[in-house]
Amino acid sequence: MSRSKPLAYQSSKAVLEYLSFGKRLVFGLISVVNFYFRKNLYAMCPAIRKMEENVPYHLELVNLKLVPLSMTRDVSIMTIDSFEFSFLEYEGNKMFIDNLSTEKRVDQLTSLKPEQAAEKFLLYHLSREGTRIKTVDLIDGPEFISKCIPIAIKKLNVNRTAAWFPTNIPIENVEVDTTVREDTSLFWLKIAKHVTVRIPGPFAGRIHTEIVSEWNCESIRIESSMWSEEIADYSNKVSQRTDRLIGSRLIARHSSPVQHLIDILHSKMNARRTILNGRTCATISIDESTELNVYGSTFFDLDVIVEVCARGSAIDQVL
Repeated sequence: MSRSKPLAYQSSKAVLEYLSFGKRLVFGLISVVNFYFRKNLYAMCPAIRKMEENVPYHLELVNLKLVPLSMTRDVSIMTIDSFEFSFLEYEGNKMFIDNLSTEKRVDQLTSLKPEQAAEKFLLYHLSREGTRIKTVDLIDGPEFISKCIPIAIKKLNVNRTAAWFPTNIPIENVEVDTTVREDTSLFWLKIAKHVTVRIPGPFAGRIHTEIVSEWNCESIRIESSMWSEEIADYSNKVSQRTDRLIGSRLIARHSSPVQHLIDILHSKMNARRTILNGRTCATISIDESTELNVYGSTFFDLDVIVEVCARGSAIDQVL
């Protein structure tokens, strides 16, 4: 029986691209830390190692966080699929690797300071054209992730950080803990498809309507409570935009009965009192083809919906 022929370059590249992160990990590690078997592994598979450096990853999860170790030092911890990597000074500069599936740990001395090793490791693996990640969690995320080349992310959760991964396509789902963002991250929020804002604490603070009204999302969900005046201000700003797509909407927790909000819109913005699908509504004309409708949710009494609709969707109330 003849031996199987080796895969051609393009076929090998395609197979390598869809290997799990764990199976490809050994090739990435030798470019970041000082393993004693570096020369042997280079000699065993130099072609695959070189190819691996240019092949993107398809990952399920990337979690980045900074954990305080002392008053002056933080530990950079990153989880990539089923592996967790910690970079810290402990009997030298070390990287700890935890296999979360097998609960096994190994550690390795590095030639770099923890912050430098974490940056080099992450950029080596993720800063590749074509990389796709299903879920990214950023918790006090490190600033160096902004050096990454644009990648594709399906879902992004951001907490306590202004750091942001550059993306080359709109992110489908984004969850943030504030409506105040740096200029770099604000751009990616504007073009995200669906955004949820969860501001923690009983006194979460105001929603910055001047920022939220600039987002071009299909849907915006505000989990924190908004005052009637805030929703009215948001409605006023959005009604002046003619580029919002029909069906785009904001859903917000409301601190008062929806009728109070409708009264404010009617008295201060000359909104028409209307009916939309049997619900009491306030309608503001945008242009010849669209209107902005503000009404209460039928699923949750405290939710208010601000939606761009085709003109004529709401019917004037007969008083």
